[in-house]
Amino acid sequence: MSLRLGFIGLGDMGRPLARRLLRTGFPLAVYDINPQAVGELVAGGAQAASSAQDVASRAELVFACLPAPAISERVALGEGGVIYGTAMRQYVEMSTIGSATMEAITRALGERGVGVLDAPVSGGPTGERAGRLTCFVAAPRAEFERAEPGLRGLSDRLFHVGERPGQAQVLKLANNMLNAANLSLAIEMVLMARRAGVDEASAIEVINASTGRSRATEETFKAQVLSGAFATGARLDILAKDVQLAVDQARALGAEHSAAEAVRTLWAQAVAEGHGGEDLSRIYHFIAGKGAAA
Repeated sequence: MSLRLGFIGLGDMGRPLARRLLRTGFPLAVYDINPQAVGELVAGGAQAASSAQDVASRAELVFACLPAPAISERVALGEGGVIYGTAMRQYVEMSTIGSATMEAITRALGERGVGVLDAPVSGGPTGERAGRLTCFVAAPRAEFERAEPGLRGLSDRLFHVGERPGQAQVLKLANNMLNAANLSLAIEMVLMARRAGVDEASAIEVINASTGRSRATEETFKAQVLSGAFATGARLDILAKDVQLAVDQARALGAEHSAAEAVRTLWAQAVAEGHGGEDLSRIYHFIAGKGAAA
């Protein structure tokens, strides 16, 4: 196949995404600061690149999935960044970084003639394994259609949500805030029921047959908390970062965010008390501990 792809960022989410692209049959160049992650993809047929710039000098369509806004901006625009690549024609930012960083990357790369797509993914590692990975894209329609072969290769459900990069970031932050809020409140309310003598599994069964159900109760609580697995594959501090970005985004847009602020405080406390490196489902233990200390 003639289209050459590149992928930067082979972390918990980036690695399975890159593996999906390998299965499309397009040549794929990859880069990450972790050589072990790169080696895993090379063993599957990818080409190792020496830097983000090198990826962008090997591939016309480059994807990035990175953990923080500052890292995304550095990889795109900093020394050795994709902006200095010689082959890249389109850049797909799949990270959750907020609209301001997305817009800055879009402006700078646009001045170099590179089309930028704001394309975060939702579902996390568990959703990817279950074949329920959603990608939603904000970019001019022509750029979306041009990149569509690659986008369809790494997502199970694909949406075009807007013409302006930055719009998909706002939607992704709204989605991730809802995920964190639903999980937090589900834990609090099930623990409340437990204090009244109701078995947690029974509480979840009733909630899931009633109006309080959400993905937090139907999937995360059952598969991670009640089972004792606590293994979604996603870190608590990454979701806490997204929650903070969501509050910042709401504030910047002048949108109401009182409930969101309460969620932000809770997740920030969990990180501050040393739980950031744990699986995000272990927010259960943090919340349960707060109740025990009350």
